[in-house]
Amino acid sequence: MTLDEACEQFLVHCRLAKTLSRNTLRAYGVDLAEFQAFVGPGVDVEAIDRLRLRAFLQHLVDARGLKASSVKRRMACLKVMFNWLESDEVITLSPFHRLGVRIRLPKRLPRALSGHESKAVVAAAVRRLGLRAGVPYDRAVLRRAVDVGNFDAFTALVAIEVMLTTGVRVGELTSIRLRDVDLPSSVIRIHGKGDRERRVFLVDQAMAALVETYVALRERAAPLTDLVLVTGRGVPATAQFVRKHLHDLAEEAGLERQITPHMLRHTAATQLLEAGVDIRFVQKLLGHQSISTTEMYTAVSDESLRATLLRVQRPPG
Repeated sequence: MTLDEACEQFLVHCRLAKTLSRNTLRAYGVDLAEFQAFVGPGVDVEAIDRLRLRAFLQHLVDARGLKASSVKRRMACLKVMFNWLESDEVITLSPFHRLGVRIRLPKRLPRALSGHESKAVVAAAVRRLGLRAGVPYDRAVLRRAVDVGNFDAFTALVAIEVMLTTGVRVGELTSIRLRDVDLPSSVIRIHGKGDRERRVFLVDQAMAALVETYVALRERAAPLTDLVLVTGRGVPATAQFVRKHLHDLAEEAGLERQITPHMLRHTAATQLLEAGVDIRFVQKLLGHQSISTTEMYTAVSDESLRATLLRVQRPPG
């Protein structure tokens, strides 16, 4: 079997398995295309050995100058494919067997917003609706304030508040459908990575009022979809829509650094751990498969504690 045939069949297998997200499938396609361009699509997969893999790895690092995370992703994709070819008996042994290559990623703590930054972004979103910041959301007040002309601002506010409260990814947020929202129970069903399903909760009455009012008022935008988040034109609110509005709101709030949707997820996780919530519960809420992924937030909490102690214990003068 040639490499291009192997890549094509592997991608078909991944799509039929339905355990990978669209983004992962798209990334697999890009990664495999790059490997084909380097090795040559007509090469027999049995001829691909550890030397070729090491040469490709060197190419990614030296010629392409990719970050360690990007290199690791490409090599991980190849490893999955060759393991599948081995299990399907297309090749005798994967070239990754005893390859002996480890790609070390730089240790980076997740970037979370401070309490001041979170409040400032939300306050800017609230002011766009002509409302007063710091006041609990009220259904009647929201109904009077929202119309088609400012519905984008309302969507941005709801998106930010839900991400800060539940820690959902922006892609998960924009994929929520009406049937996923259980308003009486204040529960939202989330379809996460690998089609794994979990539930998140609107535990605060004001948040429940905000989401309930949004679901009721979204009809004003004449939506053409059953996706919950829509723009003022009635079309689905995309991840890019959320990123742009969050960026603009951060600027309006006077924040100096760039704020991204994933930072809101980090903020939710960090706040829960700092509040004493068991890490296993946080893992389940965020949809992490491994507890080690969630544990990185404990380092953020420790850094926050250290910074607080320094401020408190620093002698005057």
